[in-house]
Amino acid sequence: MLGGAGFIGTAACKELMRRGVETIAAGRKDRPYGTFTSYVAFDRDEEPQLQRALESVQPDVVLDLACYKPKQVEAMIRSFAGHRYVFVSSGVVYPDIDGRPAAEADFVPLDGLPPAELDYMAGKRWCETALSRASEFPWTVVRPPAVFGAADRTLRIAAYIQRVEDGGPLLVPQETYERQAGLAWVKDVGYACALACDPRKQANHRAYNVGFEGVSLRAVIEGIARAMAKPANLHPVPFKDLPEGASPYGPNPKRPAGYAIDRARSELGFEPSALEDALAETLAWYRVAHPSHPGYANRHNELALVS
Repeated sequence: MLGGAGFIGTAACKELMRRGVETIAAGRKDRPYGTFTSYVAFDRDEEPQLQRALESVQPDVVLDLACYKPKQVEAMIRSFAGHRYVFVSSGVVYPDIDGRPAAEADFVPLDGLPPAELDYMAGKRWCETALSRASEFPWTVVRPPAVFGAADRTLRIAAYIQRVEDGGPLLVPQETYERQAGLAWVKDVGYACALACDPRKQANHRAYNVGFEGVSLRAVIEGIARAMAKPANLHPVPFKDLPEGASPYGPNPKRPAGYAIDRARSELGFEPSALEDALAETLAWYRVAHPSHPGYANRHNELALVS
Protein backbone atom coordinates (compact mmCIF):
# COMPACT_ATOMS: atom_id res chain seq x y z
CA MET A 1 0.00 0.00 0.00
CA LEU A 2 1.63 3.18 -1.20
CA GLY A 3 0.55 5.89 1.22
CA GLY A 4 -0.55 3.24 3.70
CA ALA A 5 0.25 5.41 6.72
CA GLY A 6 -2.05 8.21 5.57
CA PHE A 7 -5.67 9.08 6.35
CA ILE A 8 -7.37 6.77 3.86
CA GLY A 9 -4.45 4.34 3.92
CA THR A 10 -4.91 3.64 7.62
CA ALA A 11 -8.60 2.85 7.08
CA ALA A 12 -7.81 0.63 4.10
CA CYS A 13 -5.05 -1.19 6.01
CA LYS A 14 -7.39 -1.95 8.88
CA GLU A 15 -10.13 -3.21 6.57
CA LEU A 16 -7.74 -5.43 4.60
CA MET A 17 -6.24 -6.86 7.77
CA ARG A 18 -9.73 -7.49 9.15
CA ARG A 19 -10.26 -9.64 6.06
CA GLY A 20 -7.09 -11.60 6.76
CA VAL A 21 -5.03 -10.00 4.00
CA GLU A 22 -1.30 -9.64 4.65
CA THR A 23 -0.84 -5.90 4.30
CA ILE A 24 2.39 -3.93 3.99
CA ALA A 25 2.29 -0.13 4.02
CA ALA A 26 4.84 1.81 2.00
CA GLY A 27 5.78 5.46 1.74
CA ARG A 28 8.43 8.10 2.17
CA LYS A 29 11.15 7.65 4.77
CA ASP A 30 9.78 10.52 6.84
CA ARG A 31 6.40 8.87 7.28
CA PRO A 32 5.62 7.27 10.67
CA TYR A 33 5.90 3.55 11.16
CA GLY A 34 2.41 2.15 11.72
CA THR A 35 1.90 0.09 14.85
CA PHE A 36 -0.60 -2.17 13.10
CA THR A 37 1.26 -3.12 9.92
CA SER A 38 4.66 -3.70 8.37
CA TYR A 39 6.16 -0.67 6.66
CA VAL A 40 8.55 -0.28 3.71
CA ALA A 41 10.21 3.10 3.11
CA PHE A 42 11.51 4.20 -0.29
CA ASP A 43 11.39 7.12 -2.71
CA ARG A 44 8.96 6.17 -5.46
CA ASP A 45 10.26 8.98 -7.67
CA GLU A 46 13.44 6.89 -7.98
CA GLU A 47 12.28 4.04 -10.20
CA PRO A 48 15.11 1.66 -9.19
CA GLN A 49 14.01 2.03 -5.56
CA LEU A 50 10.43 1.24 -6.56
CA GLN A 51 11.57 -1.84 -8.46
CA ARG A 52 13.70 -3.06 -5.54
CA ALA A 53 10.80 -2.61 -3.13
CA LEU A 54 8.46 -4.58 -5.40
CA GLU A 55 11.05 -7.34 -5.87
CA SER A 56 11.60 -7.53 -2.12
CA VAL A 57 7.93 -7.61 -1.10
CA GLN A 58 6.52 -9.39 -4.19
CA PRO A 59 2.95 -8.16 -3.62
CA ASP A 60 -0.03 -9.65 -5.41
CA VAL A 61 -1.71 -6.23 -5.47
CA VAL A 62 -0.47 -2.65 -5.17
CA LEU A 63 -2.96 -0.21 -3.69
CA ASP A 64 -1.81 3.33 -4.49
CA LEU A 65 -3.25 6.08 -2.30
CA ALA A 66 -0.49 8.64 -2.66
CA CYS A 67 -0.09 9.47 -6.33
CA TYR A 68 -1.01 12.44 -8.47
CA LYS A 69 2.01 12.44 -10.77
CA PRO A 70 1.56 10.61 -14.08
CA LYS A 71 5.28 9.75 -14.15
CA GLN A 72 4.75 7.70 -11.00
CA VAL A 73 1.88 5.81 -12.62
CA GLU A 74 3.98 5.19 -15.73
CA ALA A 75 6.78 3.82 -13.54
CA MET A 76 4.32 1.47 -11.87
CA ILE A 77 3.07 0.26 -15.26
CA ARG A 78 6.65 -0.59 -16.23
CA SER A 79 7.66 -2.09 -12.88
CA PHE A 80 4.52 -4.04 -11.96
CA ALA A 81 3.43 -5.40 -15.33
CA GLY A 82 1.03 -8.32 -15.12
CA HIS A 83 -0.05 -7.62 -11.56
CA ARG A 84 -3.14 -5.95 -10.14
CA TYR A 85 -2.84 -2.21 -9.51
CA VAL A 86 -5.57 -0.29 -7.65
CA PHE A 87 -5.27 3.47 -8.02
CA VAL A 88 -7.17 5.75 -5.63
CA SER A 89 -8.14 8.79 -7.65
CA SER A 90 -10.63 11.52 -6.79
CA GLY A 91 -13.91 13.07 -7.83
CA VAL A 92 -11.91 16.09 -9.00
CA VAL A 93 -11.22 14.23 -12.27
CA TYR A 94 -14.73 15.04 -13.45
CA PRO A 95 -15.29 18.20 -15.46
CA ASP A 96 -17.75 20.91 -14.49
CA ILE A 97 -21.09 19.31 -15.37
CA ASP A 98 -23.42 21.90 -13.86
CA GLY A 99 -25.14 20.10 -11.07
CA ARG A 100 -25.95 16.58 -12.19
CA PRO A 101 -24.51 13.46 -10.54
CA ALA A 102 -21.25 12.32 -12.09
CA ALA A 103 -21.06 8.80 -13.51
CA GLU A 104 -17.78 7.04 -14.24
CA ALA A 105 -18.19 7.57 -17.97
CA ASP A 106 -18.11 11.33 -17.46
CA PHE A 107 -14.34 11.16 -17.08
CA VAL A 108 -12.65 11.82 -20.42
CA PRO A 109 -8.92 11.01 -20.85
CA LEU A 110 -6.78 13.98 -21.80
CA ASP A 111 -4.94 14.39 -25.10
CA GLY A 112 -1.24 14.90 -25.65
CA LEU A 113 1.45 14.93 -23.00
CA PRO A 114 1.14 16.25 -19.42
CA PRO A 115 2.73 19.63 -18.62
CA ALA A 116 5.78 19.78 -16.39
CA GLU A 117 3.89 21.40 -13.49
CA LEU A 118 0.63 19.87 -12.29
CA ASP A 119 -1.67 20.68 -9.40
CA TYR A 120 -3.60 17.95 -7.60
CA MET A 121 -6.69 18.11 -9.84
CA ALA A 122 -4.78 18.06 -13.11
CA GLY A 123 -2.40 15.45 -11.74
CA LYS A 124 -5.18 12.98 -10.95
CA ARG A 125 -6.65 13.49 -14.42
CA TRP A 126 -3.30 12.80 -16.05
CA CYS A 127 -2.72 9.73 -13.87
CA GLU A 128 -6.03 8.27 -15.01
CA THR A 129 -5.19 9.21 -18.58
CA ALA A 130 -1.93 7.25 -18.29
CA LEU A 131 -3.85 4.22 -17.03
CA SER A 132 -6.43 4.48 -19.81
CA ARG A 133 -3.59 4.14 -22.33
CA ALA A 134 -2.18 1.01 -20.64
CA SER A 135 -4.40 -1.58 -22.32
CA GLU A 136 -2.28 -4.57 -21.21
CA PHE A 137 -1.86 -3.45 -17.60
CA PRO A 138 -4.49 -4.70 -15.07
CA TRP A 139 -5.68 -1.57 -13.27
CA THR A 140 -8.71 -0.57 -11.20
CA VAL A 141 -9.59 2.99 -10.14
CA VAL A 142 -11.45 4.02 -6.97
CA ARG A 143 -12.84 7.57 -7.10
CA PRO A 144 -13.87 9.00 -3.73
CA PRO A 145 -15.16 12.57 -3.38
CA ALA A 146 -14.27 14.73 -0.34
CA VAL A 147 -13.46 12.32 2.51
CA PHE A 148 -14.09 13.01 6.19
CA GLY A 149 -13.69 11.13 9.43
CA ALA A 150 -11.71 11.02 12.64
CA ALA A 151 -8.23 12.54 12.28
CA ASP A 152 -9.01 14.19 8.93
CA ARG A 153 -5.96 16.39 8.32
CA THR A 154 -7.87 18.76 6.04
CA LEU A 155 -10.16 19.68 8.99
CA ARG A 156 -12.95 20.52 6.53
CA ILE A 157 -15.56 18.68 8.59
CA ALA A 158 -14.34 20.55 11.67
CA ALA A 159 -15.26 23.81 9.93
CA TYR A 160 -18.92 22.85 10.12
CA ILE A 161 -18.72 21.35 13.61
CA GLN A 162 -17.15 24.54 14.97
CA ARG A 163 -19.89 26.71 13.52
CA VAL A 164 -22.66 24.48 14.83
CA GLU A 165 -20.93 24.51 18.22
CA ASP A 166 -20.75 28.33 18.42
CA GLY A 167 -24.47 28.59 17.60
CA GLY A 168 -24.08 31.42 15.09
CA PRO A 169 -25.27 31.52 11.48
CA LEU A 170 -23.67 28.92 9.27
CA LEU A 171 -23.26 30.18 5.72
CA VAL A 172 -24.02 27.70 2.94
CA PRO A 173 -24.37 28.14 -0.84
CA GLN A 174 -28.04 28.75 -1.57
CA GLU A 175 -27.81 27.13 -5.01
CA THR A 176 -26.50 23.77 -3.82
CA TYR A 177 -26.76 23.12 -0.07
CA GLU A 178 -29.88 20.95 -0.51
CA ARG A 179 -28.66 18.91 -3.45
CA GLN A 180 -26.50 15.79 -3.20
CA ALA A 181 -22.97 16.62 -2.12
CA GLY A 182 -19.80 14.73 -2.97
CA LEU A 183 -18.83 13.28 0.42
CA ALA A 184 -17.55 9.97 1.78
CA TRP A 185 -16.65 8.52 5.18
CA VAL A 186 -13.03 7.42 5.40
CA LYS A 187 -14.06 3.95 6.63
CA ASP A 188 -16.26 3.51 3.56
CA VAL A 189 -13.39 4.47 1.27
CA GLY A 190 -11.12 1.99 3.04
CA TYR A 191 -13.84 -0.63 2.59
CA ALA A 192 -14.11 0.19 -1.13
CA CYS A 193 -10.34 -0.10 -1.52
CA ALA A 194 -10.43 -3.56 0.04
CA LEU A 195 -13.23 -4.60 -2.31
CA ALA A 196 -11.27 -3.33 -5.32
CA CYS A 197 -8.22 -5.36 -4.22
CA ASP A 198 -10.22 -8.58 -3.99
CA PRO A 199 -9.07 -10.91 -6.82
CA ARG A 200 -12.57 -12.38 -7.02
CA LYS A 201 -13.91 -9.06 -8.32
CA GLN A 202 -13.84 -8.68 -12.09
CA ALA A 203 -12.75 -5.06 -11.97
CA ASN A 204 -10.04 -4.86 -14.61
CA HIS A 205 -9.93 -1.53 -16.46
CA ARG A 206 -12.87 -0.24 -14.42
CA ALA A 207 -13.36 2.93 -12.38
CA TYR A 208 -15.70 3.14 -9.39
CA ASN A 209 -17.27 6.10 -7.62
CA VAL A 210 -17.59 5.54 -3.88
CA GLY A 211 -19.25 7.71 -1.26
CA PHE A 212 -22.57 8.62 0.27
CA GLU A 213 -25.69 8.49 -1.82
CA GLY A 214 -28.34 11.20 -1.59
CA VAL A 215 -26.60 13.08 1.25
CA SER A 216 -26.71 16.87 1.01
CA LEU A 217 -24.65 19.48 2.83
CA ARG A 218 -27.81 20.38 4.69
CA ALA A 219 -28.19 16.77 5.86
CA VAL A 220 -24.60 16.73 7.13
CA ILE A 221 -24.97 19.97 9.08
CA GLU A 222 -28.34 19.00 10.53
CA GLY A 223 -26.90 15.61 11.49
CA ILE A 224 -24.05 17.33 13.33
CA ALA A 225 -26.52 19.63 15.07
CA ARG A 226 -28.73 16.74 16.23
CA ALA A 227 -25.73 14.86 17.62
CA MET A 228 -24.55 17.96 19.49
CA ALA A 229 -28.05 18.96 20.65
CA LYS A 230 -27.58 22.32 18.97
CA PRO A 231 -29.68 24.22 16.41
CA ALA A 232 -28.66 24.05 12.76
CA ASN A 233 -28.59 27.77 12.03
CA LEU A 234 -28.26 27.57 8.25
CA HIS A 235 -27.94 30.84 6.35
CA PRO A 236 -28.01 30.39 2.54
CA VAL A 237 -26.10 32.96 0.48
CA PRO A 238 -25.07 32.97 -3.19
CA PHE A 239 -22.03 30.74 -3.74
CA LYS A 240 -20.04 33.66 -5.12
CA ASP A 241 -20.57 35.58 -1.87
CA LEU A 242 -19.29 32.88 0.49
CA PRO A 243 -16.26 34.11 2.44
CA GLU A 244 -13.10 32.04 2.12
CA GLY A 245 -13.27 28.92 4.29
CA ALA A 246 -16.91 29.39 5.32
CA SER A 247 -18.10 26.23 3.55
CA PRO A 248 -15.08 24.16 2.50
CA TYR A 249 -17.22 21.41 0.94
CA GLY A 250 -18.95 23.94 -1.31
CA PRO A 251 -20.68 22.62 -3.27
CA ASN A 252 -19.73 24.73 -6.27
CA PRO A 253 -22.78 24.97 -8.57
CA LYS A 254 -20.65 24.07 -11.59
CA ARG A 255 -19.37 20.84 -10.05
CA PRO A 256 -21.24 17.51 -10.05
CA ALA A 257 -24.19 17.05 -7.71
CA GLY A 258 -22.69 14.05 -6.00
CA TYR A 259 -21.56 10.86 -7.68
CA ALA A 260 -23.50 7.86 -8.95
CA ILE A 261 -22.39 4.70 -7.11
CA ASP A 262 -24.48 2.13 -9.03
CA ARG A 263 -21.42 0.52 -10.62
CA ALA A 264 -19.57 0.12 -7.31
CA ARG A 265 -22.70 -1.31 -5.73
CA SER A 266 -23.40 -3.86 -8.47
CA GLU A 267 -19.83 -4.89 -9.37
CA LEU A 268 -17.89 -4.51 -6.11
CA GLY A 269 -20.67 -4.98 -3.58
CA PHE A 270 -20.02 -1.53 -2.09
CA GLU A 271 -22.66 -0.01 0.17
CA PRO A 272 -22.14 3.27 2.06
CA SER A 273 -22.61 3.42 5.82
CA ALA A 274 -25.29 5.44 7.55
CA LEU A 275 -24.39 9.12 7.78
CA GLU A 276 -25.22 9.04 11.51
CA ASP A 277 -22.52 6.42 12.14
CA ALA A 278 -19.90 8.45 10.29
CA LEU A 279 -20.79 11.63 12.15
CA ALA A 280 -20.85 9.91 15.56
CA GLU A 281 -17.27 8.67 15.22
CA THR A 282 -16.09 11.96 13.75
CA LEU A 283 -17.66 13.96 16.56
CA ALA A 284 -16.08 11.69 19.16
CA TRP A 285 -12.68 12.54 17.68
CA TYR A 286 -13.53 16.26 17.54
CA ARG A 287 -14.55 16.37 21.19
CA VAL A 288 -11.17 14.98 22.22
CA ALA A 289 -8.87 16.74 19.73
CA HIS A 290 -10.93 19.94 19.29
CA PRO A 291 -9.12 20.98 16.09
CA SER A 292 -9.80 24.28 14.33
CA HIS A 293 -10.22 24.69 10.58
CA PRO A 294 -8.04 27.58 9.28
CA GLY A 295 -11.09 29.30 7.78
CA TYR A 296 -12.64 29.69 11.21
CA ALA A 297 -10.17 32.49 11.90
CA ASN A 298 -12.31 34.61 9.52
CA ARG A 299 -15.54 33.85 11.36
CA HIS A 300 -16.01 37.56 12.08
CA ASN A 301 -16.35 38.25 8.34
CA GLU A 302 -19.18 35.71 8.08
CA LEU A 303 -21.01 37.21 11.04
CA ALA A 304 -20.62 40.70 9.57
CA LEU A 305 -22.12 39.48 6.28
CA VAL A 306 -25.38 38.42 7.93
CA SER A 307 -25.64 41.09 10.64
